[in-house]
Amino acid sequence: MSYICPKPGRVHARQCNRTLMMMKRISALVLSILLGGTLYAQEAVLPLSDAKAMAMGGLSTTLLAGSHTVYTNAASAAFAAAPAQLSSTYLTREGDDFYAVSGYWRFGQLHAAQLGWRQYLRDGDNSDMALDLGYSLRINERWAIGLVGRYLHLQRPETDFDALSVDLSMLYALPLENLGSYSTLRVGGKLGNLGGYFNRSGELLPMNATAGVALDTYISDAHEITVGTDLGYCFTPGRFRGFELAAGAEYNLMQLFQLRAGYHYGENRYFSPSYASVGAGVRFMHLRLDFAYLFAASDSPVSDTYCISFGLDF
Repeated sequence: MSYICPKPGRVHARQCNRTLMMMKRISALVLSILLGGTLYAQEAVLPLSDAKAMAMGGLSTTLLAGSHTVYTNAASAAFAAAPAQLSSTYLTREGDDFYAVSGYWRFGQLHAAQLGWRQYLRDGDNSDMALDLGYSLRINERWAIGLVGRYLHLQRPETDFDALSVDLSMLYALPLENLGSYSTLRVGGKLGNLGGYFNRSGELLPMNATAGVALDTYISDAHEITVGTDLGYCFTPGRFRGFELAAGAEYNLMQLFQLRAGYHYGENRYFSPSYASVGAGVRFMHLRLDFAYLFAASDSPVSDTYCISFGLDF
């Protein structure tokens, strides 16, 4: 877009200056609209760090994900069967690479400690790093609560940002005898990213709340089905505000092979984009391997994304 000033003159000069100023503002507005997704995508939003959860549409609050619970729902670690687990995750999309290592250690029958590290290498000189430390307490046979503290470091081409936040979570597990042996209904909730930046006044972390419900039931001794759904809302900052809904299912054959599918709807495409997902898992002795692939529109931030998680049970 260009504009040629008329011949010099006092009146014409004033008109020229006003016209140029108006066109600059219009150009800046258009540029901000076109680049808005890129700028927002560089905020403090890290991907879900569990291939199992991603394959089930992004379910997080009610899955017994073991070593990934420091990212999903810390309270659920108190219900884990293994005394300790360790996992690593790799995710890639359009040249961006994401790495995560996490695990938990249960001491006694009521307590579990969790630790996680995440590194998100974006295009250019953009990089996000997070260190998470979690604790869960099993109050009784059905209730557990969790707390996670997080240090976040964001590196941008011209400056760095640091932040601290906490997550609060709970999980309720109810055995359903009338549905058959080993059927369990779980209800979970999480309030995440309560905190702020050290040196970024006026900016807010994406504080969000999520609640979910899931059902595990055995069709027979060898066949187990899990279905669940989550409903969440992001409160701040305003440009991320909106609802998200996740629904997913898993078929488990003899605790050895798993098939998964799900769908995730996000009202705000930059904070929580919509996608469909599929995945699979394999368990062999103390080893776990999970894979997820996301289907999304070609202009979605999560288009053509896949995730692999590897775990070890102790």
